[in-house]
Formats: sequence, structure tokens, C-alpha cells
Amino acid sequence: MFEVELTDQAIEDSMMHWDYRVFFEDSGYTIRTVYYDDHGAIAACSEKPLKPFGESLEDLQDELHLLQAALKKNVLSASDVPEQSVRPKVKRGKSLKAVREQLGLHKEAAKEVRKAKRGY
Repeated sequence: MFEVELTDQAIEDSMMHWDYRVFFEDSGYTIRTVYYDDHGAIAACSEKPLKPFGESLEDLQDELHLLQAALKKNVLSASDVPEQSVRPKVKRGKSLKAVREQLGLHKEAAKEVRKAKRGY
């Protein structure tokens, strides 16, 4: 039910936007990565709930700030995510920081983290 895998090329081609969102499932809350289409509608979400990770303490801190920002958004459920008929594949192994740099979003992400810290 919760499953999406995207290739690097698919991300570059669509410039798909993503963020972290809280989901209510199995009588508890989790956080998943949610992907949006070009119109801002939810396209898919990650198969598994998120586990905070960083290659450095700074990366981990940035990740935690983005996760905290998810707590300020509406809670989602499985019914908010369209079913996927085709499961695209993703190349695993890149850090969040590397993906941001590849997409030219590193400075934008830093701004988001600063806003999250200030509670905007």
C-alpha cells in the first residue's frame, strides 16, 4: 500500500517536490516521505516510516528539523495517497545532503531548516 521508488532521472525530469508528513496508522503515528506531482497533489509516499539518519551531526540535526516541521502539518492516512499501479525503482545510497546538492536545493533546504527552527 505505501510504496514508491523513484529513479534519479525521474526526480530530475519531473522536479518532483517532497516533504515529510505524519501518518496515523495502526493506532499510532509515523512519519513518511511524501512526493507531490507538478500540481502539488500527493503522488506517493515512502513504503516504510522514516528513521532519522545523518552522515554527520549537522546532517542529523537538519533531518530532525525537517521531521519537526512535519508535526505542524495536517496528519495523513493511507487513503490520502493514491494507489500505485506501477512501482518505479530508485537507486539507493545517496544521502539527503547529496540529493539536495545534485538538485541545487542545498541552499533552499538550509532556509527551510532555519524557518523550522524559528517556528514559521
